[in-house]
Amino acid sequence: MYSEIEQTLIHELDDVAGNLVVPQAPALPSAPPGRSRWQSAAPLLVAAAVVVAVLATVVTMLSMSGPDRVEPMPAPSPSPTVDDGPVSRAAPQAPVVVSGALFVGGERVPGRWGGVEGSGTHWVGVRIDGSWWWGFDAQPQMMEGAMDQPPVISPSGGYEARILSEGSGRLLVGADTEYGGEGFGGVDLPGAVQDPKPRVAAVTDDGLVVARGADFQIVWRPLVNTEIVDLAETAPGEVVIGNTGAGLIVTKGTYLGADGTQGEPYLARLSPDGTLERLGNVPTHDVLEASEQWLAWVPPGTVGGEASGTTELRVQRVDGSSDGLLKPPDGWLFVAPGFQWETDDRLLGLVVTQDGVDEGLVRCRPEPAACVLVDLP
Repeated sequence: MYSEIEQTLIHELDDVAGNLVVPQAPALPSAPPGRSRWQSAAPLLVAAAVVVAVLATVVTMLSMSGPDRVEPMPAPSPSPTVDDGPVSRAAPQAPVVVSGALFVGGERVPGRWGGVEGSGTHWVGVRIDGSWWWGFDAQPQMMEGAMDQPPVISPSGGYEARILSEGSGRLLVGADTEYGGEGFGGVDLPGAVQDPKPRVAAVTDDGLVVARGADFQIVWRPLVNTEIVDLAETAPGEVVIGNTGAGLIVTKGTYLGADGTQGEPYLARLSPDGTLERLGNVPTHDVLEASEQWLAWVPPGTVGGEASGTTELRVQRVDGSSDGLLKPPDGWLFVAPGFQWETDDRLLGLVVTQDGVDEGLVRCRPEPAACVLVDLP
């Protein structure tokens, strides 16, 4: 349907076109000297120009016709890609430990293992004897020095950092995880022996290291100028809990949990100057892992004490556009912590039988939700 102003303009255009007299084109056998055929056809061009001018006026008036004007269609928002194909059972492409066996890049690493963190073929892990190792493939490299707290590896697996115990002092050190493991040197941490022991809270993919103790929280910048920045000055009242593929997990106050007891947890990006850029809230949780696209977590009170198994994991797109639940195959429970994002939209999860006897590994797709047992080498 046309608006009232559009109908009026259409009628006026019909009247102009109906009353327009176009002179008959004269015969043009040849043009006399000094006069071209374009000049001879001038009446026709004038008539055409009138029509064009009227049309231009109509278009202009329609574009200014207030609320009834025709607006251009907005560009459609890109829809998230949904993969509804079968979930692969192939060997995991991220480091995992299942029943004491460590698998890296589809190969089994020698030894008996208690846990691992990493991405791709880059990892840090602990054997059941308490010794710590690292690697860029399936060949383990031993970490030297005494540690009171576990080392931490960056989300993409490119860097690691840890705190060494040296008598009454503590030394923060780090290295890349490529061949040779080039070191970053080290910095002495402030204060005397503390309880709880100082630990590395996060290592970013830019090589920034966050370390904290009972009365300090700093950023070490080994790839910038090796200096440290005091987060009490650049991000007062904020505490870094850990890091994920989508950013640091941060909360307020001094409480180190993300269960909502003190402030709401959120994702943040850390700058070399020590400032935190808030990226968005995350749910309160006992355990949370994030890729650039998805969150997976268990809510507060799910695990703790003797309880580490759960019948479901909650998932949500980082932008909050959709959410859901992941359930393991029948007869299995998810272990938390024990799940990680293998890719932006594939989750690997350690599972255990309900009687606690056997362990397995599942690969899950968050949307549409599906989990299958993985074939291990």
